[in-house]
Amino acid sequence: MELCLNSNSQKKSQYLGYFMRRITLLRHYNTTPVVVFDGGNFPSKSATEHERDRHVTQHPNHDLAMEELKEGNVIAATEHFQKAISITPAMAHQLIQILRSENIEFVVAPYEADAQLAYLSSLEVEQGGIVAVITEDSDLIVYGSQATVFKMDRYGNGEELLLDKVFDSVTGTPSFRRFDKELFIGMCVLAGCDFLPSVPGIGITKAYSMVSKYQNIDRVLSVLKFEKGSQMPEDYPKSFREAVAVFQHARVYDAGIKKIKHLKPLPQQLLQSLNEELDFLGPEIPPSVATAIAEGRLDPVSMEAFNCFPSSGYHQDPVSIQTSSRPQKPEITIVSREETVTDTLMKQDTVSKENKYIYKGAELQKLVFPLEINETVKETRVPEETQLKVLDNNQFKKGNLVKFAWTG
Repeated sequence: MELCLNSNSQKKSQYLGYFMRRITLLRHYNTTPVVVFDGGNFPSKSATEHERDRHVTQHPNHDLAMEELKEGNVIAATEHFQKAISITPAMAHQLIQILRSENIEFVVAPYEADAQLAYLSSLEVEQGGIVAVITEDSDLIVYGSQATVFKMDRYGNGEELLLDKVFDSVTGTPSFRRFDKELFIGMCVLAGCDFLPSVPGIGITKAYSMVSKYQNIDRVLSVLKFEKGSQMPEDYPKSFREAVAVFQHARVYDAGIKKIKHLKPLPQQLLQSLNEELDFLGPEIPPSVATAIAEGRLDPVSMEAFNCFPSSGYHQDPVSIQTSSRPQKPEITIVSREETVTDTLMKQDTVSKENKYIYKGAELQKLVFPLEINETVKETRVPEETQLKVLDNNQFKKGNLVKFAWTG
């Protein structure tokens, strides 16, 4: 909110303090954060971003936020302010400088941070992988993030989604037991995503209904063509398959070999159907350039080097970790224990019986657990030795536990 309301540089750097307080919270609980930044855009994202920008121009979130603020609705105003702000590479670079100074692991994705996060979640911890992603972006589910934490608050509470449970649940409504991951991705793309607008009249409910009924994406596309006729663009089937391919095979950065690769290997049949035209997955980037981007030395949009390293103006003060003063309602706290990381996540499944699947608009918003926190809060001072404890900045090293996503 300060970025929208204040013009002086000191106020505008408050986002750095907010971010680092979250990092301190994770480290306080002996959880290793690894920060992932967005890189360049996929070419296939340009059209939908143009349409979104046009819509935002007509209905500016900044004006809506100001109206909410005048009415005293600070929470609603903050949500609109967040949508009105675009995180630039320069802003991300300021944070990267702080992360370097604190020896906190980070990586700038070659393209989408979501794809990079999903890739890291697919790796074993011993291979530099992670066990959970903290984010507000529901696209992580479509990319295949195995364990995703939404709505993490300042106390460390959040709503956890384990992807396998989405497909295994016998009580959830709607049910995905008859879905495989291909059908799930197809459903989400049908409902509209960053890479392809939905056909008019097709939201998440209709998309789920069609995929659930026909259990075959080719059949769904044929029925859609029959029902929608001229409303369905001529090239929609091709664009649809490309969007599905992005969620499965987007280019990501592999720190082990210091070059980019596909999220999942491309099958020969897909290569042939695409005539080996793969730039929509993110154009190929030379290894040296990909590494410079990943290490925060090169602007991923302009491809210009960050030659100057000015002070961010950020100074970390002693941080208070706020904890609840009574037993809390069902929730998830991201905490590392002596047990394996998998055990930790599985034992934090106290709310899984109450899973509710909620959809909003034309996208898969979130698979949400009920979470109510209305408690007296007390402050616990973080010991100085905890605040100053840092980790070797060995990118993706063994032992990473949780990745905190920062997407612009």
